[in-house]
Amino acid sequence: MTKAWHYAWQGKSEGPVDEAMMGDLIRAGRVRADTLIWAEGMGDWERADVHFPFAPVRPAAPAYVPPPPAGPPPLGRESAYGPYEGAPPRDFIEAIKVCFRKYATFKGRASRSEFWWFQLFIIGGSLLTGLLENGMGRDGAVLNGLFSLATFLPALSVQVRRLHDTDRSGWWIGGFYLAIIPGVVVLGVLAAMVEGGGGNDMALGAIAIAMGVAVLVYSILMLVFLASRSTPGPNRFG
Repeated sequence: MTKAWHYAWQGKSEGPVDEAMMGDLIRAGRVRADTLIWAEGMGDWERADVHFPFAPVRPAAPAYVPPPPAGPPPLGRESAYGPYEGAPPRDFIEAIKVCFRKYATFKGRASRSEFWWFQLFIIGGSLLTGLLENGMGRDGAVLNGLFSLATFLPALSVQVRRLHDTDRSGWWIGGFYLAIIPGVVVLGVLAAMVEGGGGNDMALGAIAIAMGVAVLVYSILMLVFLASRSTPGPNRFG
């Protein structure tokens, strides 16, 4: 005799159904492996998978994760690496504080805002002390000289750190100063020879023009470097 089965559904007892109907309910998903069922002769409700076969549960397929894009991340602060924390943006006051705190620090990196805000501070301070020099005479000249002396090293160091932030060596600056010294010496020697009547003034003029062109090209190149975006993420300088 076929058993009459009862099954739990939403907290209520449903049935009775025969074994064929129970199979239909299992295939339809209404009766699952953990559904409680009961038939006459059973002491208590039991799980359906104790009395009926169930196909093994297949694990859910992993969610599709697209592969990372090929090639380097986009340039700019908002890159695949996120903003680089070693050279954060600065406001005007913060840039001045940081540059004086790193008075002679030629290691690490400096963001564009840190560099250009400090340049604005130097320009403003030079104009102010220049006005004081015109109004105060020698006393003003002392103030202008002290300001230039106080800002020379921090201005040079932040320039080197700005080059580092673009993944360029500070020798772009140091090499220029090393190259300009022998050039000035040669010009001085030629000028002395011309004044003594033993030199060629045309050669002196040609060398002076060549040096002027070289300085102009270097200045334009440095302006491009200093205005360039930061390299995304850490680089060889930090």
